[in-house]
Amino acid sequence: MEHPWAIQAEGLTRRFGAHTALDNLSFRIPRGTIFGFLGPNGAGKTTTVRLLLGLLRPDAGWARIMGLPVGTEARRLVGVLLDRDGLYDNLSAWDNLDFYGQIHRLAHPERAKRIEELLRFSGLWERRSELVGGWSKGMRQKLALARALLADPPLLILDEPTAGLDPASLKMVRDLIVSLAADRQRTIFLCTHNLVEAERMCNQVGLIRAGRLLLQEEPQALRLRMSRPQVTITTGGLSGEAVAAVRRLPVVQDVAVDGADLTLTLREPADSEAIVATLVAEGVGVREVRHATRSLEDIYLELMQEEG
Repeated sequence: MEHPWAIQAEGLTRRFGAHTALDNLSFRIPRGTIFGFLGPNGAGKTTTVRLLLGLLRPDAGWARIMGLPVGTEARRLVGVLLDRDGLYDNLSAWDNLDFYGQIHRLAHPERAKRIEELLRFSGLWERRSELVGGWSKGMRQKLALARALLADPPLLILDEPTAGLDPASLKMVRDLIVSLAADRQRTIFLCTHNLVEAERMCNQVGLIRAGRLLLQEEPQALRLRMSRPQVTITTGGLSGEAVAAVRRLPVVQDVAVDGADLTLTLREPADSEAIVATLVAEGVGVREVRHATRSLEDIYLELMQEEG
């Protein structure tokens, strides 16, 4: 039976002199998840990755990959793309993958078949003979992802894989990552500063600051839990009596008036029909009702400010 958790971390602590980089960090990531690991520079993301890869030892706590303690055996289950793509400019796309396939000790027939599969999957088959030194960063990232997949690992750890890409390349790499997760229920641990990217791609996010995990949740559930619902109503004109009537509604927490626009902060998500009916009863013509949605970026910035 497959282990249900791709990654488990319990009480991970790591100090560098007087500085605590990770402070009792604990989380679990189910298999088949695209997990977005979010936090500002210096929050502990890179230290976490290095501990998961066995490049550092924790001062306290432990981590497991697919149920195995971090170490050589677990490392074979992980494909990695860090801040450098690891490609050789003077080699072709095929030869780059062939070189790394030999490092993974893939036998020649299997290696050639796997390289062809990955180049076709990445959309790079027609360019397999080109030297990669002249490639764009987006093309190189696609090939670097293929490199990370050579041994068909069930877990990918990606550190800022779309950083510095132009919009077209960003979409190209992002779509490839999503398709990788769908392929064989692969788990992806994605370190990113791009909150829009995390919201679009990830089905779980973890927010880390000063070495501590603030939360781990699905983006949609997080928005619902932390949202303060707002409704903006554009009218044909407001009277003091109409505004007062809206203020008296139990669901309304706060009212802001801007000319003929009424912005309401609600105590909980609610249908706007009762609010509109109250305005109409006061003789107000309602032209438009807009419900505001808080983004993951809004919530992230709020949490960072609170913790700071």
